[in-house]
Amino acid sequence: MFESYAEVFGQGDSLRKTFDYTKQKETEIIKFFKESEYQEVVFIACGSSYWLSMSACMTMQEKLGIKCSAVKSGDIVMNPEYFKKAYKKPLVIAPSRSGTTSETLIAIKLFKDTYDSKVISIVEYPDSPILQLSDFVMEIPWANEISVCQTRSFSNLYLTCIMFSAIVSGDDAMLSDLDRYISEFVQHATRSENLINSIIKELPQWKSLVTLGNGKQYGVTIEGAYIAIEMAQFPSNYYGILEFRHGPIVMADDSYFVTIFSGGNGKEHEEKMAADTRDKGAKVAVICAEDTFKNVDYCFSLGRKACPEVVALFGIMIMQGFAHLKAVDLGIDPDNPKELVPWITI
Repeated sequence: MFESYAEVFGQGDSLRKTFDYTKQKETEIIKFFKESEYQEVVFIACGSSYWLSMSACMTMQEKLGIKCSAVKSGDIVMNPEYFKKAYKKPLVIAPSRSGTTSETLIAIKLFKDTYDSKVISIVEYPDSPILQLSDFVMEIPWANEISVCQTRSFSNLYLTCIMFSAIVSGDDAMLSDLDRYISEFVQHATRSENLINSIIKELPQWKSLVTLGNGKQYGVTIEGAYIAIEMAQFPSNYYGILEFRHGPIVMADDSYFVTIFSGGNGKEHEEKMAADTRDKGAKVAVICAEDTFKNVDYCFSLGRKACPEVVALFGIMIMQGFAHLKAVDLGIDPDNPKELVPWITI
């Protein structure tokens, strides 16, 4: 048994701790946001933490009604002059598993020096350097992994970020939806593992993975492809739902396995894309709330109505599961992918 197996399919325990911890800090979170006098929110992160930030910033923009964006730390390091004139009173949110990555530390310092930004950090390692640059800290050490790739780290960092949006905007329905998903996690993980194993056995010709998503799920969709590349060293790519038709679909054939994150809005377009992709010979799976999706070969469903953020959280566990189980199927160690390290120093 590899460590990453439990870190993927057993992450419900860490999600519960993060949910309860964040709820306990609800008053502090609301107070900090209120007193920060920000005009916009900027998520700063690297790697997997950046992809979750892409999704989380869209949720925050919708819930708070202000401009929110996600920026790669490396882009700030490489283009500092551009970022010194691009914002007005930004509040920085920095999700970082290690709190040690050089690019993120440099980027945060630029925002503090240029804009006097307040900084919220979400970290898992104790005594991280990022703490010295932070004005408000969320520490979730139980989310850290023994294996190299972000799995439950990704899910817990994403959960914390979207809970900020729900708490500050007073969206109790979203918090209740997240709470229910975590309570039901074991049954969803068990069903998903069984279906993933079936798919791997049924599709020996599967040579390429494509993930499709949109809107608040798009960043998580990208991570779904990245985790397959990192953990299983498996050829993978990602596209926006409608963008797949603008060129990349020409490559689809019976060696392709395509997974669609269904966000609820524009479902008819998602179903049409699934049909077009199957016409090319590819197999198609959907990750969705209710099991009413047409034109697919496999369906991962919560079996109930759920907000897009819950479907995203559910979906990333599934894609992590694909990566782990495909790695094992290929004879690759999913805990220690070659040449990868938990954080980068430049």
